[in-house]
Amino acid sequence: MRTETPRSAGLLASSLVLNTPQTPDADAFLEARAARTGHLVTEVPLDALTDWRLDDRLSHVSGRFFTVEGLSVRTDFGPVPQWSQPVIVQPEIGILGIITKRIDGVPCFLMQAKLEPGNTELVQYAATVQATPSNYQRVHGGRSTPYLEYFREHTGRRIVFDQLLSEHASWYLHKRNRNMIVEVPEDEDVPVGDDFAWLTLGQLRGQLQRGNRVNMNARTVLSGLSYRTGAGPEDDPHSGDVPGDAFQRQVVASHRAGCSDADLRAAMTWLIDQKARFSLDVRRVGLGELDDWVCGPDGIRHREGRSFRIVGLSVAAASREVGSWSQPVLEPTPGNVVALVCRRRAGVLQVLVQAMVQPGLTDRLELAATVQLTPGGLRGPEDLPPLVEYLEAPEPWIRLRSLQSEDGGRFLRADTEHLVIEVPEDHRVEAPDNYRWMTLGLLNRLIRSGYYVNVEARSLVACML
Repeated sequence: MRTETPRSAGLLASSLVLNTPQTPDADAFLEARAARTGHLVTEVPLDALTDWRLDDRLSHVSGRFFTVEGLSVRTDFGPVPQWSQPVIVQPEIGILGIITKRIDGVPCFLMQAKLEPGNTELVQYAATVQATPSNYQRVHGGRSTPYLEYFREHTGRRIVFDQLLSEHASWYLHKRNRNMIVEVPEDEDVPVGDDFAWLTLGQLRGQLQRGNRVNMNARTVLSGLSYRTGAGPEDDPHSGDVPGDAFQRQVVASHRAGCSDADLRAAMTWLIDQKARFSLDVRRVGLGELDDWVCGPDGIRHREGRSFRIVGLSVAAASREVGSWSQPVLEPTPGNVVALVCRRRAGVLQVLVQAMVQPGLTDRLELAATVQLTPGGLRGPEDLPPLVEYLEAPEPWIRLRSLQSEDGGRFLRADTEHLVIEVPEDHRVEAPDNYRWMTLGLLNRLIRSGYYVNVEARSLVACML
């Protein structure tokens, strides 16, 4: 399908363009790159990992990349007051950056077809640049990172989005990356490498709805976009009638509503109140101090098979900066789900978010989806989170259902079901005090403000674009 769009069109129009003469077929391009990517991914014992050593922690001999350590946790949030677990410690701040540019007046995004060894679908669309300092400083001795200069030398380019944001705070300790969208002038020539393609937001929407086609690092960057004027590549200055299905029109209206400075201040005050309400104490410990975990040369696992395990991977991939390497990865137990419950009030779509404490967060607590369920970590039904019954909502209430991978560079087969559920207007949701209704416009402003919205919720927001 080809949609003609005037040169004055903005981000909203880009979300409705499914193809242009200048962009490839998104499905065909990804499948062609996957077919041409020679790779071999093999699970191996930890003691078979080249240049990694296991003692009181698992670390690389260079002292770079990341470590796997022990974490002791105490909190009064949730049903479990105390536990210990392994955690990934990666203090480096990586760059997750997407270049955007108008092509024939339509904002397009330069995406990379990238192999990640832990993904169920190995090759997915990634940000233009996805690299830690260890990567782009070439500690691994590999090739340089393409397009890095666009995110380190900003002169003459418009910064659409630039923020440090947290990552999976149940598996990482204080992990954060710099999320960026940089717009280049329409007349600037940007060379396009073999694994890269310009895509419209409409094409990316289609990939997101199918699932396991756009990786986690790209989704967190895309969550910084908004249909609100001024929050992305210049949007249409009028609201007008929005084409598309009824729910998509509601999403656009919600992006444009309830996001004033007063709304933002009130939400931040509420979040500070929640941070003061709950306690969190975390302490790094040796792997040998984890009572409920078995740590050995073959891997690290929970004695009862809960939560996750740490295993080794040996990887050969011709398309990466380094042709072969080995590394540890975290493999969660399957079945993880994140869900946003939505409602319409006064004709405006609102989403129900919760203030959630997670042990790896920099500032104790961030906004999460209505339900964030990790069934592998449950001791029994008493550990189920509030509102979990909405995961069994009637099919007519479901607005989005897709399976999305988490960071395949650190996690193995970590697929999370993403759900968006719209309840009828006369349906009453009984939520605890740490829950709050927000428009997507307000949630987007909080995303763009820093450590306020966790990565799982941001992933859902990106899927709703």
